[in-house]
Amino acid sequence: MNMPPYHQINNNIDRILLSINPSHVTEYDWLVHHIHEVAQPEYQRRYNNFWRLNGKGLSQNFFQAYFQHLQAGLNNIPPQLNVLVNQLSQIGRRELQFSFSTKLCHMLNQSLPIYDSHISKFYDFKTPNRNQPFQQRITRLIESHQHLIAEYNRVLHDGLLTVSIQSFRQHFNPQSFTDIKVIDSLIWAFCR
Repeated sequence: MNMPPYHQINNNIDRILLSINPSHVTEYDWLVHHIHEVAQPEYQRRYNNFWRLNGKGLSQNFFQAYFQHLQAGLNNIPPQLNVLVNQLSQIGRRELQFSFSTKLCHMLNQSLPIYDSHISKFYDFKTPNRNQPFQQRITRLIESHQHLIAEYNRVLHDGLLTVSIQSFRQHFNPQSFTDIKVIDSLIWAFCR
């Protein structure tokens, strides 16, 4: 893997911050602050909009199970990512919903990174081939997520995005963003 272009984020932080809609910050803060309302339709609607679950052709059964897992995680039963992915993939079209699973885990533990297409692009992760066995695909994605955990910790430890993280905090004054979520937001905006 090549060295990710953190310097490009730092060098373009003003442009990156201007590309982030302030509602990205306020909606996330609202979702974290109101997470105990997860069973309420309003919370689920805003969650679906923020995390872009809408428009993916997911069934009501999927949404019901998804929010049940989120509720269970609030009750001190946090799901293991690989188990969650397997359980959610058994619903509806039986598709691998890895990104949505990492988002659920992140909402229960904001020190966990989110895996999505922008993060995958930034780190040059290879998407598992759809022809590979299902469990092999999950294993590869879990390995990528484990790499993200280690890499984000390295970024924080080595101060690779310290200036950009501070700029994000000064610009938006987020209330619930961990440094991990700030890194995620910066990479997402950089890759858009």
